[in-house]
Amino acid sequence: MKKNTNHFERLSQAQQAENALKEHKKRVGEVEYVAINERTTFEFPASLSKEEREIRIENYKKRHKPLV
Repeated sequence: MKKNTNHFERLSQAQQAENALKEHKKRVGEVEYVAINERTTFEFPASLSKEEREIRIENYKKRHKPLV
């Protein structure tokens, strides 16, 4: 019985996280997707200017230099 309780608690926590994400997306509003490379895509608020997006992308690239 205790095992089922833990399962329901985890399910509830997962559902809470999903609901929080949905609420956040509602607040952010429309988004645009920008592909950085074949494996990385960013989701930016549509209200973000092109210059702000480029700054964030450059900062990401500086922190995540490819291993060669």
